[in-house]
Amino acid sequence: MHRTSRATATPTATATPTATPARARRRLAAVLAATAVLTLAAVPGPAAAAGGGAVPQDGADPQLQSRYITMPDGVRIAVDVYIPAGTAPGAALPTVLSVQRYWRARVQAGDSGGITEAARRWTARGYAYVTADLRGTGASFGTLTSEPSDEAAADAGPLSDWIAAQPWSNGRVGTTGESYGGDTAMLAASLGNHHIAAAAPISYDFDVYEDLARPGGVLIEPRLGPYAMLLRILDGTGGTTCESDEQTRELCDLAGLHGVTPRPVDGPDGPALLAAARAEHVANVNQVEMAHAGTHRDYRDGLKAWKTGSIAERTEAIEAGGVPVFTRAGWLDAGTANGVLSQFSALSNTQDDWIGPWNHGATWFADPFRPARALTSAERHDNEQRVVAFFDHYVRDGARPDGRRRVHYYTFNEGAWRTTDRWPVAGTRTRRFHLGEDHTLQRRHPSRAGADQLVLDPSAGTGQSDRWNTNLGGDPVSYPDRAAVDAKLLSYTTAPLTEDTRVTGNGKVTLDVTGLAGSDRGALHVYLEHVAPDGRVTYLTEGQLALTERAVADRADNPDWRRLRTPRTYAGADSAPFPQGSAQRVVIDLQPVSALFRAGDRIRLSVAAANPDSFELLPADGRAAYLIGHGGTRASTLDLPVVG
Repeated sequence: MHRTSRATATPTATATPTATPARARRRLAAVLAATAVLTLAAVPGPAAAAGGGAVPQDGADPQLQSRYITMPDGVRIAVDVYIPAGTAPGAALPTVLSVQRYWRARVQAGDSGGITEAARRWTARGYAYVTADLRGTGASFGTLTSEPSDEAAADAGPLSDWIAAQPWSNGRVGTTGESYGGDTAMLAASLGNHHIAAAAPISYDFDVYEDLARPGGVLIEPRLGPYAMLLRILDGTGGTTCESDEQTRELCDLAGLHGVTPRPVDGPDGPALLAAARAEHVANVNQVEMAHAGTHRDYRDGLKAWKTGSIAERTEAIEAGGVPVFTRAGWLDAGTANGVLSQFSALSNTQDDWIGPWNHGATWFADPFRPARALTSAERHDNEQRVVAFFDHYVRDGARPDGRRRVHYYTFNEGAWRTTDRWPVAGTRTRRFHLGEDHTLQRRHPSRAGADQLVLDPSAGTGQSDRWNTNLGGDPVSYPDRAAVDAKLLSYTTAPLTEDTRVTGNGKVTLDVTGLAGSDRGALHVYLEHVAPDGRVTYLTEGQLALTERAVADRADNPDWRRLRTPRTYAGADSAPFPQGSAQRVVIDLQPVSALFRAGDRIRLSVAAANPDSFELLPADGRAAYLIGHGGTRASTLDLPVVG
């Protein structure tokens, strides 16, 4: 599924099945209030254009034209075109293009709406700013056959051609957006369009199946409900409106959707054209519904398929196009950091990638060792200025890609930033820890074999403010002390470390697992944690795996973008029930992280059979048990990438 971003409407997840109505309402209110926010991420304040282009008139609103642009197949796409005040033909403006899923602008019925803050800021820097409704949404015509469809992803090409043909254009376009808008920005880089000079996808999903909807093959089911309904309201799917029932009325109350519509195009026919366009949206596919049906990565139902909207599937085309890429993600923003590192590993394109202590959209500081807080204006300015500088270089000034590839990353429990031109970073070595008796993690392989029983506990989750919730709503990320939760799980802990240890990269857990009752369609969840000398337990990262998807593929068959991940297809043909009564080797990848363990700290691995706050219960009745073997011939291990 796809989620809304802070750039536009921002719905969130539903409560878990066991949540109270009041709890569910608080969660809805906290996130759906953000659906009123329809401006793109701001860029720094007014500045004169440099390197050519118009010098905007101080304090003047940009010129706005809302119109349709016709695609080669005849479908009309609604766009808002913002030009700096005082722009004359021949001004040679660079252009920022953003294609939005959740309406490019929201207006009261009968009102034409105003100028977005993003448009003011980009035009104040001497850029034209063009935002479009994705095909099949907003005021655009068409029907979504997948999310996004191949046709919708391709529309950025003709839109860029149209921009380049305008008398005010310098012929170069930079595509950007957050969340779904980031996905469309990166998909545009695969089109081979020579007018697209740079892409800046922010908080985007490299592969929706693995990095968001079904990490490890496990559906993020408790996070989907309001999102699914909000899409139906926005699109009018099946005739759904704010007044359809009590649930839709509540959603629209919380989201501020009563009495508003997408912005119609200019002219007396604008409202009628809007109505005609929206009539074509009622048959839109809903990707949330596809997430339930699409258990495997090779799922296809007509035109609906995980691979259709996957950037991962288009890496060869993106690389062939050579578009330079800037991206930003948070270590604790679902699987977006994993996606950025997959992008870095798979693409030789010029890249400037940032992975930091942020929630989805980088509006909140998200370091598990520090309290969650809103980013300061200075921190936001720094993040935003990097995007602007990147576009200034490639879109405004027309610089050629120089082949530089860098990842800038932040380390938890240290607060330090580092930059690398390779991943894994130079000096990385794998440090192996063995699960042992008395719930220990030790460097030496224990000679004595043993096993511990794990029983699924449907109350042991990661809370309502975890990494999977922020991706749907842009909420803060907060993990309280995990000691009480760990008491319900199997936890294995090292002795106090004798030296500082910095873990940076993609870890891996290999478990000896014997399935007991209910395990044939079960799942395992693993957590890497930091244990302070005072006993506080801090979440660092996690991994999960539906045990039916445990098959490991040949490494030669693993595509380049998965080179940091265990070779695995998640294909239907490779899926099989988990056998009961016989030990199996199960490999679970951890989401990447960078964190410092200081001398005296301890490393902990916790193993669970469920995370009901964010994932479907497997099996559905919540009853399963396992034996986790260790030592002797039943080795279970934790492999961590240690630097220095």
